[in-house]
Amino acid sequence: MRSPELTTDPRPPASDPQPLVPDPRPLTWRIFRARETPVRTLLVTMFNILVIVISAVYYGPLMGFVALLALFAALNTYYLPVTYTLDLDGVATDKILFHYRRRWGDFRSFVRTSGGVVLSPFRAWTYLDNFRGIHLLLPADPKPVLDLIAQHLPEKKKAGRGGA
Repeated sequence: MRSPELTTDPRPPASDPQPLVPDPRPLTWRIFRARETPVRTLLVTMFNILVIVISAVYYGPLMGFVALLALFAALNTYYLPVTYTLDLDGVATDKILFHYRRRWGDFRSFVRTSGGVVLSPFRAWTYLDNFRGIHLLLPADPKPVLDLIAQHLPEKKKAGRGGA
């Protein structure tokens, strides 16, 4: 099992880096959860096939197809690789089916989550963070990613966890 790797521009770093100046090199990493956890992928796939077959048998082939579409839409970030790129301009997400880019100015803060980080358009924590922000899955070594995000946005704590 291969863990996701971070890649940066091949140019050598400056001899005297300044911590307050953002690094001009883009930071790119790829997450492919289906490949990272093969046992879980097998179990999830078997469950999905079971749901699709039951839907098709009891409710007709059209409902089996609807179940297939619904499960694929819900689980596409699990079954397909996702590539993230952070640079001076903002965040780019490539999910094979679609690609989008957001500027750093669209966000006001970030929140750590159990599986990644949410870039939020709100300064204070709110339940809308997950719906209005972007959730980035973190690689095995999240420190470079978090350091780059912290150069652009302040971190905030979730309510009930030492902050508002």
